Amino acid sequence: MKVTSVDDVALQTPSALVYGDSGIGKTTSLKTLTPAETIVAVSERGLVPLRGMNFLAVYQLETWEDIQELYGMLTSTDDETIKQCKWLAIDSLSGISDLCVQHILEVDRKALMKERTNGKRDTPSGIYKEQMTLEDWGLHHSRMGNLVAAFTSLPIYVIMTAMAAWSKDLAGGDTQRAPDFAGKFARVLPKYFDEVLYMTDRGTGDKPQRVWQTFHSGRIIARDASGKLDPYEETNWTKLYSKILNGGKS
Repeated sequence: MKVTSVDDVALQTPSALVYGDSGIGKTTSLKTLTPAETIVAVSERGLVPLRGMNFLAVYQLETWEDIQELYGMLTSTDDETIKQCKWLAIDSLSGISDLCVQHILEVDRKALMKERTNGKRDTPSGIYKEQMTLEDWGLHHSRMGNLVAAFTSLPIYVIMTAMAAWSKDLAGGDTQRAPDFAGKFARVLPKYFDEVLYMTDRGTGDKPQRVWQTFHSGRIIARDASGKLDPYEETNWTKLYSKILNGGKS
């Protein structure tokens, strides 16, 4: 066991989650990264805002197996492209969640039912393919949590995007603005990230002003583990990380 200081291990490669409404500019913000040092992994086909950007590599994630393959590549020490990577941007975690659901419905559930029925059936009686059972959702939350924990533990800067939604209480009222995931996972997800940013518009009239909210307001989930950010920050990843790593100075 190595004896070290807190500063040696804290926030060496901070991870960040930015979430917000569709079209607010989450994907566009990735243009503020250094292209030659950045790998972009996309689970959706909404990269139009990034046209003309010469990233180190761009990977299209179309299946759950693709995600596992990507993680294997990033942990490889032999790939020259991976060696040059300092930033990983995953756009989006919401899309990866959909791929996880698809894999559970089309692969895991069938395998489980065959095992339970001795190969007589691969579809549960009375349950349609598009329906997720409580058991399925438990597997989904566990699998997504493990995935996020694995990627955010990589020795590079990891940024993920996600959609936003209002979570509902039992009475059906609005409670909190949070990443758009089913059940309690939306509230558990922030613990895996050093920075959780809510992207919103603080402009007036016809003058939009996109910002990242960095503080938890009660109704909006956000956090700044570094303690170096202002309540609202410019939507620029290079400047944001500069403040985090340089004691609050841009």
